[in-house]
Amino acid sequence: MGGALGTVIVLLFVVAVLAVCAYALFELSPFARHADQFRDPVTHRLLGQSPHLETRDEFEQRELWH
Repeated sequence: MGGALGTVIVLLFVVAVLAVCAYALFELSPFARHADQFRDPVTHRLLGQSPHLETRDEFEQRELWH
């Protein structure tokens, strides 16, 4: 009986890990449609500038160097 309980627990753990992996792959796929945060839902125009890791000064300086 103890062996069967251990098997059930391990199977539940494996199923949970597979479910998390499947959900992560689904979120990475194009089928997971998330609302576009940077566009107006009615006009589809950009609401502002997209965030980037560089500051505007560094970005402008980099444009001047090229």
